[in-house]
Parts: sequence; structure tokens; C-alpha cells
Amino acid sequence: MRHKFSTLGVWAGFLALLCAPSLVVAQSLGTAQSYAVLGGSGVTAAGGAGTVISGDVGSSPTASVTGFPPAVVTAGFAVHTTNDASNVSAQAATTALYTSLSTVAGTGACTDNPVAQMSGANFGPGIHCFSSTADLAANGNMTLTGAGVYIFRVGSALTANVGSTVTLGAGVNPCTVFWQVTAAATLNGTTFVGNVVAQAGVTLGTGANLTGRALATSLGPVTMAGTDIVGGCSAAVPPPSCPLITLTPASLPNGTVGVAYSQTIVGNGGAAPYTFTVTGGGALPPGLTLTAAGVLAGTPTTAGIFTYTIRGTDANACFAAVSYTVTIAAAPPPPPVCPTITLAPATLPGGTVGIAYNQTILGSGGTAPYSFGVTAGALPAGLTLTAAGVLAGTPTAAGPTSFTIRGTDANACFSAVTYTPAIAAALPPPPGCPVLGLAPATLANGAVGVAYSQTLVASGGTAPYGFGVLGGALPPGTTLTSAGVLSGTPTAGGTSTFTIRGTDASGCFVQLSFTVLVAAGVPALPQAFVVLLVLALIAVGYLGLRRRTNSPR
Repeated sequence: MRHKFSTLGVWAGFLALLCAPSLVVAQSLGTAQSYAVLGGSGVTAAGGAGTVISGDVGSSPTASVTGFPPAVVTAGFAVHTTNDASNVSAQAATTALYTSLSTVAGTGACTDNPVAQMSGANFGPGIHCFSSTADLAANGNMTLTGAGVYIFRVGSALTANVGSTVTLGAGVNPCTVFWQVTAAATLNGTTFVGNVVAQAGVTLGTGANLTGRALATSLGPVTMAGTDIVGGCSAAVPPPSCPLITLTPASLPNGTVGVAYSQTIVGNGGAAPYTFTVTGGGALPPGLTLTAAGVLAGTPTTAGIFTYTIRGTDANACFAAVSYTVTIAAAPPPPPVCPTITLAPATLPGGTVGIAYNQTILGSGGTAPYSFGVTAGALPAGLTLTAAGVLAGTPTAAGPTSFTIRGTDANACFSAVTYTPAIAAALPPPPGCPVLGLAPATLANGAVGVAYSQTLVASGGTAPYGFGVLGGALPPGTTLTSAGVLSGTPTAGGTSTFTIRGTDASGCFVQLSFTVLVAAGVPALPQAFVVLLVLALIAVGYLGLRRRTNSPR
């Protein structure tokens, strides 16, 4: 029985690795996860306060760290100047990481690169091997395309020259890029990404910007010439015995200058409530702010590619951190010659909390079809605007509102109107109303990516009934029709609490609060992993059969 339970434990762990590739990467860093710079034979920073490190700094077994200060380590991290337990443990984890990167199996065979030059090349997720050196030319560029784990094995030295850059495609996380360098890594005034793990040390020339980590095994130093930026992937070690906390979504949508942006980060796996902060790796796009509740919103003002790390901390100080990259596109200018486009109506009617609202915005004077969007301000809570110009929903909060809607025709000509509809408080029921009922009393839970549908039915009054959300928020990805059908496909996990009101033909109503839990989706196993798992299980069964056959009777 002892062998049986041991085998089950191995397979449980194997399944966990298959289902959580990002967790494998985090665990492989071990106690080195909080470090941005770790040397084996010393760390040196020159150039004064222009060098900024977002992560712990240390060296082991040679505990020599110089240049801090004036070089800066951001708040929440530390400079380890002695060969303390943290340095020793982090160096052991770095050495283990170097070894694992040289042997870990990837999806498919190792992609061999006989040419050392990386400039102009595109790389996808997986393992890429350079039998000798790997070089990124001055002002050269290499591109990483597709979300996943990247492992670059370099048989000799890695060099990124002045002005070179690494461009990240959509969904690429710089913290899941690993460079296993047999000799030394030299980053000269480059914009580079990933966890650089080198046996003979890491040198950062003046003006190098490394989103990731500079880690040397016990034989190598880390040297920084000045005005170097390193970090964006490190996180202070969470309290012991913490559960696995995840943040969703795993990637954020891109945005456009002048177009309102809003995305909510949600924590799962820990104890609510969660608090969200930007911990490093860059700054939010100008014009956007992150609230402690995880709402990233605003109107972008500057185009560019922005990478930053958001940490979600639960009520017990356990946390998870995700590095996001968001591209903000420039606002498209109108064509040089455009007709006068008019949006109608010129003003919008007011609404009432708990009563369904529906108004269509129309464009004229240009070339159909028109598309519509909010470019400033915020819609009344509970309302949404479709690209076709339908402003609809059920208001959930009273008060004045102001927002700007832009209508763009087929030739990119547009017009914008600022609307200020007032939302009145919910009406009291008329006198002499009967007692109304609302069923069901509770709603079924759901799961991310799985179609959801529940129908609410009111009784005791005069048909027909109308339904609306009076307060709270529905699960992301779902909507409530005026006929009482709550449906859609949830897009984010978490708990949603909201109040629904059913109103009969006489204005009498009933309202009921609901709580729906949406479970995070389970990623599908890649086909190669499934085949490997089946073959391994067959092998375990065969060995067990042989053991029983050869056992003395």
C-alpha cells in the first residue's frame, strides 16, 4: 500500500505540472524569486542613483555588494550585504534552475539555431538552442511571438549590443523567458527581457534595461556600468502556508488614445478581500489608474507599449503577481476631408434606477455603417453601449452623468456628442400593491467559458413583468433581459452579488439579492502531454504487473 500511495502522489504532482505551466516556472525559481540581481562572486553597481533595481540584491558564496547606495533598490526589497540564509538559499535555487533549464523537456524538440545572430529573428514559445554564442547586433531587434514559456540555451556567451531590443508579441510575459548561458552574458545599452542565468556572470553596460533578472551561479559576478534598470519580475516571498493565488485575466486588452478603458483584475484562491497595487516593472499607461479593488481604468493619453507588474494580496497577506504588457495605439485622425456628421438624438432622456433603459444613437451625413464608442466620461452604472449605437441596460445608481459618444462612419469620419442624462432614484411601489414573489430564490453557480442561463419568474401581480438589476454587478460576460433571462458566457472567475427587481404592469415590484460563484476555467491539456501521460501510465501498470508476477508465492 505504501508504494501505491507513493505512485498516486507522483501522478498527482505530474498532473499539476501539466495543468499549471506558469506555476512550474515560479516554483523553479524557488527562493530566488524575490531577487532581481544575484551574483556568485560579487555584485558591483557604478554610475550612482541612475541604477534602479526592483527586487532583492545579493551575492553568494562571495558576499561582496558595492555601489548600494547611491544605486537604488525600490521599496519592499532589500540589499543582502552578507552571506546570509537568504543569499545562500537563493544561490542554491539559481544553480538548480541553471541545471533544470539545461535538461527540461519542452513542447517538441529543441529548435537548433546554427547561426549565432538573433537580429531580425522571430521566436515562438519552446526551447531554442545555440551550440556556441548568441548575438543581438547593435540596433538589432528580435521578436518573441505567442504566450508561453521560452527557454534559450546558449552554449557559450550571450551578447546584446547597444541599441538592440527584444519586442514582445501579444500575450508574451517577459517573466517566463529564460536564458541559460554557459559562459558570460553581456547586455550593452540594450532593452532586454527575461531571466538571464549565466555561469560566468552577467555584465550590464551603461543604459541597459532588463525586464527580468540578472542571476549568476556561484562562479560569476554581476556588474552594472551605470543608469541600468533591472526588475519587473521579482516579488517578495509570501507568508508560509499560503494557498495558490491566481489573478485573472492572465493578459489585458490593448487600448487606444482617447478611448475610455476599463478592466477589472480579480484574485482567486485566497481569502477575500484582495488589495491590488502596481509593484514594478514599469508604469501604467498615462491616463490609467489602478484602484485598490483592482479596477484599471481611465482614458489613455499616450501611445506606446507599457509593461508593468500588478500584485493582488489577500486578507492574509498571501499574494500573486502578474506582469502585463499593454499596447496603446495612437488615436486615428479623421481623414483630411470629411462631411459634417450628425449624431441623433442631440440629448438623451433620463432614466430611473431599476427600470430598463433603451436608446439607439444614429449617425447621418457620412457613409454607413457607423460604429459608436464612449471616448470620455463614464456611462450610467448598469448601462452599456454597443458598437451599433444601442445604449441599453438597467440603471443601478441614481445621479447626474456625463459622457461623450463618438460615431465613426465607414471612411473613419466622425462626430462626437456629450450627453448628460439624469438617473432618478427607484420609484416606490404604488399604494395597495399585492405581495409579489420572485423565483428561483437562489441562482446556480457557473464556470468561466461555460454557457450560463437562468430564467427569473415573478408572480402575485399583474402580467407582464419587467426585470432589471437594481444594485451590484452581474458576473462578467452575462446580461439580464427585461423578460428575466440571465444568460451569457462568464469571462472571469469570482463571486458576484447583485439585486434583481421584477415589476408588474401596475408598477408593483419585488426584489431579491443573489450571489453567484463563477469558477475559474481549467485549461485544456496539450495533445503532446496527454500522449506522454497515457504512455507513462501504461508503463507504471506494466511494472506493477511484473512485480506481482515475480513476487514469491
